[in-house]
Amino acid sequence: MVLDQATPPHYFFGSLLAASVVLSLFTYPPFGVLAIGVAGCVLLAVTQSLEDYIGPMTIVALTVLATITLLSASLGVVRRRTEGRFRRVQAVAEAVQLALLRPLPERIGPLRLAGFYRAADDESLIGGDLYSVRPTPFGIRVIVGDVKGKGISATQTVATVISSFQEAALLHPSLSQVAERIDVALQLDRDNPPMEPMGGGRPAYMPGDTPGPAEEVFVTAVLLEFSADACTVRVLERGHQPLLIIRHGTVSVVEADHSLPLGMGDLLTAPPRTVTHTLDPGDILIAYSDGVTEARDSAGTFYPLRERLQGHCASSAEPVSPAGLVTFLEEDVVRWAPTLVDDLVAIAFQPAPSGDE
Repeated sequence: MVLDQATPPHYFFGSLLAASVVLSLFTYPPFGVLAIGVAGCVLLAVTQSLEDYIGPMTIVALTVLATITLLSASLGVVRRRTEGRFRRVQAVAEAVQLALLRPLPERIGPLRLAGFYRAADDESLIGGDLYSVRPTPFGIRVIVGDVKGKGISATQTVATVISSFQEAALLHPSLSQVAERIDVALQLDRDNPPMEPMGGGRPAYMPGDTPGPAEEVFVTAVLLEFSADACTVRVLERGHQPLLIIRHGTVSVVEADHSLPLGMGDLLTAPPRTVTHTLDPGDILIAYSDGVTEARDSAGTFYPLRERLQGHCASSAEPVSPAGLVTFLEEDVVRWAPTLVDDLVAIAFQPAPSGDE
């Protein structure tokens, strides 16, 4: 209106009003878009009437503005529906995350623990890493693993591993038997991939997923079993990253019998050996995924996990706790590698001092 009043009559700026309608589409609901379009039509008519000129150009501008208003309002309806659908999908994803990767308590019986999980994709809540901690009649049992693959296929494998572990951990007296049960479940998934169409004719695997050939359905994992007093831990390693232990301020690797990943049990020539370790008061055991050690800085250097933990222990004025250690590790990895290309998981365990309630 200001431009039209400040310029000669043969200059016409009414078409600029259409921009306000299009821009309003990104912030206002459909009725708001309609209101802005109607206001624009009124302004255009008022402007031209003040100049005592309503000609063909004005009629065309009003027609174009009204058409753009109707189209923008229609697109606003579609946008609102899409946003609602996205919120519902996000709510389902959050429910799946809580069902599969349950938040860790600060303590389970005599065992203190803390951990963090971060998917490489900031828009995703679940990636290809997994963990589960479960009290059982045989002790506190834990699994930390990394699925081969990404996308929907990885989430399906995560669900298979965690559900199989939670069931088998309660029923089988040895970690080897628990691992065998997970092996069977993964082999069933491998032999029966979910390739049939889902509702609406969409394939079970969407573009960008990596189902891969049958032999690629496997999971690197480490299984732990803490004794009733948490002073002893049994370790069954299945192709995963080595455990670390912080003892008297020194970080070292925990001995384990390395074996093939879960899902490849039919290729084993001998059952993997479970290794038993004694934990001293104050010891902290750390299980993690390769996303931590393979995080790279801008120069392409891998994250030096042991060295960074050693430096943190040396510089800490107070005794290191699982919660403090995990907080430092999560923040330090992000500082080291601002752009993550793999999922991260790390969990720290520490026997609580006797008599500490």
